[in-house]
Amino acid sequence: MSETADNASLAGVRIGILHHAGSRLLRRGYLIELMADEWAARGAEVVDIVGIETAVPVDVLLLHVDLSIVPDEYLHFAKSYSSVINLEAVDIRKTSYLDDLVGAESDWDGPVIVKSNFNHGGLPERLLSPEKTRLGGRLAGVLRRIRRLMGLPNEIRAKADYAVFPDRASIPARRFRDGSIIQPFRSERSGSDFVLREYYFFGGVEILNKEIGPDPILTSGRQVECRAESPPPEVRAVRDRLNLDYGKIDYGCPDGVTVVYDANKTLGIRQNPGEVTTMIASALAKGIDGWIRLG
Repeated sequence: MSETADNASLAGVRIGILHHAGSRLLRRGYLIELMADEWAARGAEVVDIVGIETAVPVDVLLLHVDLSIVPDEYLHFAKSYSSVINLEAVDIRKTSYLDDLVGAESDWDGPVIVKSNFNHGGLPERLLSPEKTRLGGRLAGVLRRIRRLMGLPNEIRAKADYAVFPDRASIPARRFRDGSIIQPFRSERSGSDFVLREYYFFGGVEILNKEIGPDPILTSGRQVECRAESPPPEVRAVRDRLNLDYGKIDYGCPDGVTVVYDANKTLGIRQNPGEVTTMIASALAKGIDGWIRLG
């Protein structure tokens, strides 16, 4: 029985994944881990390239540097390869693609959400920054707890620090000076739950996922729908604007209006990803075929 195009052999193909030199996880904890398993099952050799000291011959390279702004030296290194995924996706800070931001002088007077300009609350930047002393880290943690007890806002360091306010006047003044992003809070609802829509893509492979949950910010709840389908044009426009070959865009459709919330190019997964995530990874993994043919 002959192989289908979706399951054609990748024997002899070398797929490289370029990680930051300071990365300790490599594929672990990322959707790319499941995708690499799919490629290996089809006969490909998947190579982790950590840092830019040595070029490793591969047929296609996936730029998987988990920073909101990819350093110039990694882009220069990646350009030495003939076929590179996400080569042009260099800046995914929210100011790069959100046009509905609220400033100190904005006339928006409805609910707002305050979040980090950087992906994942800027955690990747902190993990890959020069290592701080253990004492310094402990002191910073103590100061954060003191500020929290006093009701004072801390630096946004994780999604747990994101906050929703009833109006612009309720936002702590610090948030207008510390680089935070303020966006009108326009959430899609399903009864008492909040809706999160996710657009996964890799090349021409596109998947729409939908989850609902009780938390307005950490909307990672019950998965209710997953299908192969193209997104609304406003969401695709963000993908095009960021030059993303592979990634995910979070959005909602409150009152029939498409609102983009977040974009990512190094997709994280839970320790036990579950059936839906595994299915999404398996489908997205087939997106590599376009680069293999073009390489």
